[in-house]
Amino acid sequence: MERVTEFLEVERTALFIYDDATGEMWSPIAEGTGEVRVPRGRGLSTHVYETGETIRLADAYSDPRFTGSIDRQTGFHTRDLHCRPIHDSSGRRIGVIQLLNRRNGPLTPRDEKLLDTICGQAGAAIENAQLFLRLKKIHDSEHALHTALEAKHAELQQAFLKIEESAAAHALLSRRIQTVRLVSMLTGVALFVAIGLFAWLGIGGRKSAAKSTSKPAATAAAPAPAIATIGWHTVATAAVRTGIPLLGNIEPLEIRNLTAPFRGRIAEKRFEYGELVTKDQLLARLDPTDIEVEARNAEAALFRANAELKRLETWAKGPEVARAERALLKARLNFESNERNLREMDQLSKLGIIAQSSLESARQQFETQKADFRAAEEELENVRSTVTPERITSARYDVENIRLRHDDLRAKLARTEIRAPFSGIVILPNTRPAAGRSGGSDGFYEQGMTINQSDILLAIGNLEGVAVKTRADEVDIARIRHSQPVLISGDAFSGLKLAGTIAYVSSQAVATSGRPYFELIARTGRLTDAELNAVRLGMSARVDITVYEKTAAVVVPVAAVRRSGGSALVFRRDAKGSPVPVPVTTGVVLPDAVEIRSGLALGDVIAANAKQLP
Repeated sequence: MERVTEFLEVERTALFIYDDATGEMWSPIAEGTGEVRVPRGRGLSTHVYETGETIRLADAYSDPRFTGSIDRQTGFHTRDLHCRPIHDSSGRRIGVIQLLNRRNGPLTPRDEKLLDTICGQAGAAIENAQLFLRLKKIHDSEHALHTALEAKHAELQQAFLKIEESAAAHALLSRRIQTVRLVSMLTGVALFVAIGLFAWLGIGGRKSAAKSTSKPAATAAAPAPAIATIGWHTVATAAVRTGIPLLGNIEPLEIRNLTAPFRGRIAEKRFEYGELVTKDQLLARLDPTDIEVEARNAEAALFRANAELKRLETWAKGPEVARAERALLKARLNFESNERNLREMDQLSKLGIIAQSSLESARQQFETQKADFRAAEEELENVRSTVTPERITSARYDVENIRLRHDDLRAKLARTEIRAPFSGIVILPNTRPAAGRSGGSDGFYEQGMTINQSDILLAIGNLEGVAVKTRADEVDIARIRHSQPVLISGDAFSGLKLAGTIAYVSSQAVATSGRPYFELIARTGRLTDAELNAVRLGMSARVDITVYEKTAAVVVPVAAVRRSGGSALVFRRDAKGSPVPVPVTTGVVLPDAVEIRSGLALGDVIAANAKQLP
């Protein structure tokens, strides 16, 4: 607003924005005061916003729509006022701008155009800010909802586990109660039988009956503890992942050599080897004097070639052909005149009017004119045949060749400034000019040196991300493919796992004295500033290549699977609480779990240790 105040020569400028929530006009930018709010239906700002008209007041207090409440709040006195609406990109009114106390009279047409431009830019800025706030609000709401859902999910998982534990405890307690009831009933029956036998047979029989009843009770109660001691497991899902770990070193995401577009002197050098640079940063500028001379010469040659082509294309109507045609016409007229004169003199000679010598002289003149006429015809034909289609085509080729040369020189002139193609570090390229070469350098270029076309001036290592160059064994290469996801970690940047993909897989092994290997390159995407600060070039890194991954796989403990030949079994609890063998198809085997691909469903209860069962 200060710049608007300065450019339009007013004492103060205020920007009011309509608040959809309260229906008020509020000013986030009002010079000389803090936030100002104007209720609906009051003040010129609300009137301009509602009607869309532009108001110009030479005396603000003479208009009843001007309340003066802001003047009383700020201590500022408004004399004249210019107020107009601000629209967004769709034409909808979103705010109002006010100019107070113009120093040099009303706004001029030039000032009005400048204010139109300012209002357009302000409308775009307000619209972008409102869209950003809406997106931020939606993002915050989604984040809060996601956090609440995660908390509820964790609570539901805990509740589910408690229910499962309660159900298992209840089932165990029910089996124990049934066992106790059975034992009590058998004990009561045995006691009743013992009392009867004691009554009939006496104390001796009573002792033997007691011995006989005690043994069945022990036998009946024996199987119960074996079932009660089985550990049960409820089938659930978990993330399953297998990978191939490899070792390598951190390298730039990309290394690009920057070459000289033409031979010239380095007029300006703005980099140092090893320096960090940003995208589009000016690194060097070449002196274009020689190339400009060549470009001007090529442009002059192009003018001449175009003129020659045009001359050849219009040759049939050109001055050379026209002169030959005029010479032929003149020779024809002379020939025809002498031909008539010779006939007339031949008639006069037959009548004896003229001498024979005069007739011979006329005949010789006729033959001369006849020869001149034949020569003029041949000259016209020769002039016309001077320009052939092949010569015109050759002239067109000359024009195209010179134009290509001219365009190439102009393109080189446009590349006198060498800029960084991306953010990264300036490094020495692998290929440098040989030391002591005439006109060259020993690997470093400085200001004032001459560099040849296509010589490598420097190389830029892209540090917007990183790459890891590693190698894979011939046994693992069949499971590695292009674009496979990877996780990059290292001891020097512990706690960070950089996501990336396989960017290069060698199709040919590198033969060594040991086992051959295949070269791989893994690349990350754009890294954050914190990640870039933690990672340095040359650091060792681990590349964990994801071979198989499933976020919700059915898994069971390793001990729950029994292998028999080439098949696998688990023991699922039936309705009676007994373990029943079920064949399953297994997948990935982890250190403490096995993926089940078929045979079980979520919620099935199985024996946690198959070795405990017969």
